[in-house]
Formats: sequence, C-alpha cells, structure tokens
Amino acid sequence: MSRKNKPRTKKVIAPQAIRKTRYKKKRSLFPLIFLMIVLTGLCLCPMLKNEFTNWDDEYYVVNNALLRGPDWAGIFTQPVVSNYHPITVISLAINYGISGLEPWSYLLFNLLVHLVNTALVFYFIYSISDKKVWVAFATAFVFGIHPLHVESVAWISERKDVLYTLFFLLSLMAYWKYLVSHKFTWYLLCFFLFGFSLLSKPAAIILPIVLFLLDYWKERKYTHMLIFEKIPFIVLSSLIAVITFRFQSTTAMASLDIYPFAVRLLFACYVVMIYFVRFFIPYPLSAFHPFPPPGDLGWPVYIAPLFIVGLLFFIWRYRTEKVVVFGFGFFLVNLLLVLQIVSIGYTIVSERYTYVPYIGLAFFLASLVEKYLIRKNKLAWVIVTLVFVAFGFLSFKRTEVWKNSDSLWTDVISHYPTTAMPRGERAQFNYNTAIMMQPGDTATSLFKRVIEDCTAAINKVKQNSKTSKENEGTSMYYMRGIAYNGINQYEKAFNDFNHCIYLDSNYAEALYNRGTLLVNYYKKYPEALKDFNKAIQNRQEGKYYLNRSICYYKLGDISNAKADGQMATQKGVVLPDNYRRILNL
Repeated sequence: MSRKNKPRTKKVIAPQAIRKTRYKKKRSLFPLIFLMIVLTGLCLCPMLKNEFTNWDDEYYVVNNALLRGPDWAGIFTQPVVSNYHPITVISLAINYGISGLEPWSYLLFNLLVHLVNTALVFYFIYSISDKKVWVAFATAFVFGIHPLHVESVAWISERKDVLYTLFFLLSLMAYWKYLVSHKFTWYLLCFFLFGFSLLSKPAAIILPIVLFLLDYWKERKYTHMLIFEKIPFIVLSSLIAVITFRFQSTTAMASLDIYPFAVRLLFACYVVMIYFVRFFIPYPLSAFHPFPPPGDLGWPVYIAPLFIVGLLFFIWRYRTEKVVVFGFGFFLVNLLLVLQIVSIGYTIVSERYTYVPYIGLAFFLASLVEKYLIRKNKLAWVIVTLVFVAFGFLSFKRTEVWKNSDSLWTDVISHYPTTAMPRGERAQFNYNTAIMMQPGDTATSLFKRVIEDCTAAINKVKQNSKTSKENEGTSMYYMRGIAYNGINQYEKAFNDFNHCIYLDSNYAEALYNRGTLLVNYYKKYPEALKDFNKAIQNRQEGKYYLNRSICYYKLGDISNAKADGQMATQKGVVLPDNYRRILNL
C-alpha cells in the first residue's frame, strides 16, 4: 500500500483519562475557593466572642417565647419585630436548643451561612460570566470581606439577612440552570428556593425582577412566555408583601408628617448615592445613621439628584455593554425596597441593606478590572491586593464594635453625639448592668454614665419632639431617676420620677419607686400609699405589695400590712426576718 493511501490513525483517548481530566478541571477551583473562605473566616472570626446586644436581640432571642419548645404554631403565625420570617425563627430556635442564651452558637451559625453565601456568589458569577475565575473570585471575596457586610453577619438579629441571601442565591443559580438546560425541574427548584428565601426575609420579594435581569444577561427574547413564567413568582411576592405591609404599617413605617413626599424623593437619591460611594470608601461605619433634621437636610441630600442623573447617563451611554446594565441593574433593583420613599425604621441608610446589592457592583467592577487592567498592568495586581487587605482589616476591626451593647452604641455616639436614640440604648444597657450589681464603685460609675446619656437623650427629645417617640423621653426620665437613686441623689431621683409619671400617669415602676422614696426619704406615708395603690392597679408585683405593706405598717394599719406581707410572700418575695417576726408571719 502506498504511503499516500495509508489510512490516518486517530489518537484515541481512553474514557478513564477523559474522566480524570474533567475531574482535575473541576477540582482546580477548590484551592482558590478554600483560600477565599479561609481568609473571609479569619477576617470575621473575632465576632465569635461577642455577646447579645440590646438592639432587637432581646426580641429575637433573649425574650422570644417562640424559641422555647419551640412553639411551632406561633412561629408560623406570629410576626417577630413586625416581620414574618418563620424559617429565620426556626433557625434561631435550633440555636436556642443548642446553647440556650449563650450567644456563641448563634454567631457561629451566622458566620457559617455567610461563608457558604460567599462560595455561592463565586459559583453564581463563575456560571454567568462564562467561567471567568478571576471575576468570580474578586466578586465573591469583596462580598465576603466588605466592611459594610459585617453588620449582617455579626448582628445576631440579622440572621434573616444571611439566611434569605442563601436561598436567594440558590434560586438564581437554579434559574440560570433552567436558562441553560431548558429543564423544567430547574424552574420548579428556583420557585421552591424562592419561597424559602421569602420565609427567611420579605426582602426577597424583589427576586422576580432579578430574574428578568438574568433573562437580559442570557439575551433571551422578550416574549409572552418569558413574562408568563414569572407570574407565580410575582403572585407569591405580592402575598408576602401584603402580609409584611400589614405587620409594619402601624409599627415600623413612618408617616408623611415629618418628611413630605418631595423630601422622600431626595432621600431616595441620597440613599443610592451613599451606598454607591461607600462601596469604594466604607466610612463612616455605624450601626445607626439617623435621618437629618427636617429643617436642615444638609447639602449631600440636595446634590444627590445630580448623582442619580450622572449615574443614569452613564448607564445609558454604555447601554450596549451588558455588564454595565446587569451590574448596575442588580445593584439598583435590590435597593428598591430601602430607598426611604416609604420610611422603615429610624435610619436613613443601614449597612446591612448592601448585603445583596453589592454583588452587582462588585461584579461590574471586577469585570472592568479584569478586562482593562489585570491582563495589561501588573501594578493593578498590587492595587487590588491592597484593597482586599484594607477591606479585610476594616472588617476584622469592625467585628469588635459588635462585642456588646456598650461598644456598639459608644461607636454610634462617636459619629452622632447629639442623637437621642443611641444615648438611650447605651443608657438602657448600663442601667440593666448596674442594677444587677452589688453597690460599689463599678455600679456608681455605670450609674453616672446612665445619667450622662439620659440627660443628652432628654435634651435632644426636647429639641426635636416630632421625631422622637414620647415614651422614649419617659423611659429616659425613669432610668435617670433610678441612676440618681443609685448614687444617693434622692431629690433629683424624685424629680425625675415625678416627670416620668407626668408623661405617663400609669408608669407602674415609676410610681413604685416614687412611693419608695416617699416612705424612706420623705416620710410621707399617705402620699406613698397612693402611689403603691396605683402601681398595683397596673401590675401586681410582689415587691409592690411588700413596700405597700411597710407603708401600711408605718401608718399603724397592721391588718393591711400583714395582708400585703402575705401577698408578697405568695408572689415569691422573701420578707426580711425581723419584719416577718413583727407581723407574726
């Protein structure tokens, strides 16, 4: 046979070799993801030593009766802090079963879910970016260590943030699989995971719009079918939105009395601008960013519309670049619910609200850097590394702020020293700590801090009574009265209890403490008796009966003194031995 007609032999690769090659290719991502997870964990691990704070943790965990048992019926029928999120409450109940009121398991759970979310961001971006490893790594790493995300992870009450994001990302990944494979099972899984995300935090209602963004990214033609397949998602979102609105409309949502609608539009522009700027410059970091005074909004609020015009012009100018439209679209869509057009809460911006939106910004920026800098400029590697180091260091330090209520509110006060709310919260924490201590120098110093914070809060409430709840001023007077009493300044304590009762005539604890001062310090027993009687009408506390018993004894009414002494004993109060002998109990 001639050489010309000799058949060509093809090199055959054994199936086993193919499998090994594919296996190695898949495994090659593992070291990079593992490194990213370890570094993220190291940046945030100091949070595992933190405690509960008095900012919602008492409602979500410490005093939440739903966790005891747990109360399954209550978990699925009752809101917690004006939100309906049963899956979040179930996860907290699991932690309660593990560690009770020890915070370590709650914090560990938050951190582990955040690390899983970081890995999911990697896989999500890796899938939609045509397997660009560096873009996926940079996006996910920024998500994992961004200083503004510490609040979502280190704050136990924000369990709902990390949990809803877990199912949110899984739902997006399932939808992308559906777009690639056209298998209906992926669509069903997407919808199922979406339901779990909604039951973790109502903020997930925005997911149907994000699905449209993924359609755009996949370059699907906008047909009736494309819209029709979103209808189940929209219906479920609407249902959760109605439930949430009913829970929040009377508690967490502010009216238009303080800020008119035009000002709220300015706030919406300002919120977008601030979240954008703080993606690059994460300062100042604070758990509480108060609304500006109605009469002095400040120049950043007024110039914010110019930023929005510039941003929209940029997106329009580069509308043919899919990464621009998708990245900024993802960022803006996930901010729609927190633009303060309808104000929720007492902060104009909250760092936890950037947890999902920053994925879009990070993806856009990573794509830009990868395309124009990383491949062409070695200096870019140095700059990117320095940014990662800076973000990691800031997050590491930020976890210390969430150590306890004192460190948290002290940090807020350092940024907003004239704001009433953080002063009141720190006063409440120090007050609770001081009254549990034995009398001494430590308790005295805490009481003095309570007086300082309560005074500052009261002065602010007086200056701006429209933006402060009336009962906040009432509680400040009460706590300051207790603090004055704790350092033996009885006249000042008496004046504060008087003012507290003036604001709320049925404030049982203030009535009880004023009555106690009237007995022990002023010796005005008939007036004290009136206070004890009214306190007992509102609350039947054992200590109230004991002090009324003493008041009756001072008035010479032994019969009533003995009856109240017996009632106090029935309610678990241990009477002093000498007083028990006097009453023959």
